[in-house]
Amino acid sequence: MNVKHSITTIILSVWSIVLFATPAQNAQTIRRAIDKVNHQWQQTNLAECRSFWDNAAYHTANMEVYKLTGNQDYLDYSLRWAEHNQWKGAKGNDRSKWKYSSYGESDNYVLFGDWQICFQTYADLYNILPDERRIRRAREVMEYQMSTPQNDYWWWADGLYMVMPVMTKLYKITGNNKYLDKLYQYIVVSDSIMLDTETGLYFRDGKYVYPNHKSTNGKKDFWARGDGWVLAGLAKVLADVPKNWEHRKFFEDKYIKLADAVVALQQPEGYWTRSMADPGHAPGYETSGTAFFTYGLLWGINNGYLQSSKYLDAAEKAWGYLYKTALQKDGTIGYVQPIGEKAIPGQVVNRKSTSNFGTGAWLLAACEYVRYLEKEQNPDRTYWVGLAYKMAEPVLRNMAEGNLQKNMIVEVSPNWDGRNKKVTYMETFGRLMAGIAPWLSLPDDNSDEGIKRRQLRDWAIKSYKNAVTPKSPDYLLWSGEGQVLVDAAYLAESFIRGYNSLWLPLDSITKQRYIKEFTRLRHIDPPYTNWLLFSSTIESFLAKIGADCDVYRVNSAIRKMEEWYTGDGWYADGPDFAFDYYSSFVFHPMYLETLQNMKDSGRRTRIHYGKYYDRALKRTRKFAIVLERLISPEGTFPVFGRSMPYRMACMQPLALIAWQEKLPDGLTNGQVRAALTAVMHRMFDGKDNFNEGGYLTIGFCGSQPGIADWYTNNGSLYMTSLSFLPLGLPTTHPFWSDAPQPWTSQKAWSGQPFPKDHRWNDDILTRDLF
Repeated sequence: MNVKHSITTIILSVWSIVLFATPAQNAQTIRRAIDKVNHQWQQTNLAECRSFWDNAAYHTANMEVYKLTGNQDYLDYSLRWAEHNQWKGAKGNDRSKWKYSSYGESDNYVLFGDWQICFQTYADLYNILPDERRIRRAREVMEYQMSTPQNDYWWWADGLYMVMPVMTKLYKITGNNKYLDKLYQYIVVSDSIMLDTETGLYFRDGKYVYPNHKSTNGKKDFWARGDGWVLAGLAKVLADVPKNWEHRKFFEDKYIKLADAVVALQQPEGYWTRSMADPGHAPGYETSGTAFFTYGLLWGINNGYLQSSKYLDAAEKAWGYLYKTALQKDGTIGYVQPIGEKAIPGQVVNRKSTSNFGTGAWLLAACEYVRYLEKEQNPDRTYWVGLAYKMAEPVLRNMAEGNLQKNMIVEVSPNWDGRNKKVTYMETFGRLMAGIAPWLSLPDDNSDEGIKRRQLRDWAIKSYKNAVTPKSPDYLLWSGEGQVLVDAAYLAESFIRGYNSLWLPLDSITKQRYIKEFTRLRHIDPPYTNWLLFSSTIESFLAKIGADCDVYRVNSAIRKMEEWYTGDGWYADGPDFAFDYYSSFVFHPMYLETLQNMKDSGRRTRIHYGKYYDRALKRTRKFAIVLERLISPEGTFPVFGRSMPYRMACMQPLALIAWQEKLPDGLTNGQVRAALTAVMHRMFDGKDNFNEGGYLTIGFCGSQPGIADWYTNNGSLYMTSLSFLPLGLPTTHPFWSDAPQPWTSQKAWSGQPFPKDHRWNDDILTRDLF
């Protein structure tokens, strides 16, 4: 038997299994390969090595592997490396000798990006366990650099991967906008040095710009690994910068144009040659550039930037090369071009050509492919979706048909105060929609979840119309009770959270009816409590859509929130402090949304809405820390105060900050998801939370009517949907695709390290603008 032929047959057979297996089977196969590759690297290479770019590039990938797998050994490996390097890059301390304008490996090249990439991993480690020591040097170096007048720090393509993500990660940690300002200024200069505006590709540096430099065959010489660094770096930037950042579209357009150029130059076998536009210049396999491209393309697919089938075709062909050619039987990654800066004709690159950065690039691509393959397989998300659908289906199906008030089985408190029971229906609909609006705003797809989501959205649009159509049997109670103000605010909140998918699609008559109903509520004088925010939420929404707005109702609520803030994340409910969860139910979310709406509206009043928003956001992030720490190792949280039948609504600010991708340091996506999921299981599994019609029953953990307050009906209980806000994150988002991690109380009570917690002061000061 021909041995070579047999080996080839075996390899092809294995690859055919991978190709034709289900996504879940493929994902498990790739997960095993990830572990094999990473274990092999760490067993044969000491963590105690320098923090220069080649090792640091590997660690950026190792952190992704840790997030995906939760393997503590991988985390420990990067921790040992960081400790060995004293959480520094180049270690020079004399700033007068700091250099950057040429390649250099000495400790005086502190400002050279190849010595700064290590700060990415230090920032990731800081986010897991905040300790100022971990980012002290990073901040010292980068903030000194930003204080200089120079903007030409990134003069070679590799530097865009090395340092752009450092800027965005430190921005997220510090909130210092200078990191974003300088990021933009630096890349504009980089573009002037090495960007080919025709293609969107980058020359490696100024020495290789066409036509002064040409490939062997007279073509533009685009080095694959150099452009791989750039595409991967842009993906990491877009993952971190704010959605409303003024320069975000600049980076989005750059990323998409580069992705198009990359796809166009792929070889039929799936890889990219070292000189991308001239395969004859240095022909043959090359893994590092191919892997960075694969990661960059898959990230764009997973995050909705690259929707055409051509991108997925390219990524899957590339993965075919990475899996069946680059990956060797012993777990090493072959065909990696050695350290250099260009494609070199005649340079030997074979299956034994491996490296730290090439292994890292392969791991990045593999992790992102797993996220793609598992997007419909996440058990936690499946559980959340099932529970959200169970709550929403009877409400929206009936209301879309005009049958909610006919069919809903209503339950009221044993000590009901006698108000019109029709308030139940607005409470049910408004509170439910405020919780699931982000989920219903995700793009359509043909997954089981997507089909459920599309059905609920269709019902919701019809229900919104029925709610304000006087002739509809499900026209809601818009007058006669002060309670209407409360739940009209939750309806407005649902439009705020699902603006593009729930408000904009409404017909003009329905929109005008909502504006009319919202405006008529001004006759209600809210109690001197959290109710002021119900008025401000409605009025600020009217401002957002360009309708008439009572600014006094907005600004007076804002001023009172400032008076009632007690510190460290807590608000008093009026002049007197109440130890309850109204900071969760109302204060944090509706105060933030009021301020954001006023920012969006562009209204100029005495209040600087932007500064107030930044301060309120900081408070909400602190309160998210408080809530996460209230979740016990068993998945329970303390029951205190009124309105406990609102159940999971107690966790709304934590869910809100996760959905908005603004989790504070020390709260990772994996631990927050795990904690909230554990609470849901404790609260809903095997408990009598739904009546025979499928509607929620009064209680905290099952049917417990005795804990109702005098204003409680089972429509009130749909506040629990406010914990479902993270369903508005795509299935591939790290909130869903990262491995579950122990939350703080689990760490503390099992003897693991956990973040210290101290009081947060207000450090953003405001005064009237005029």
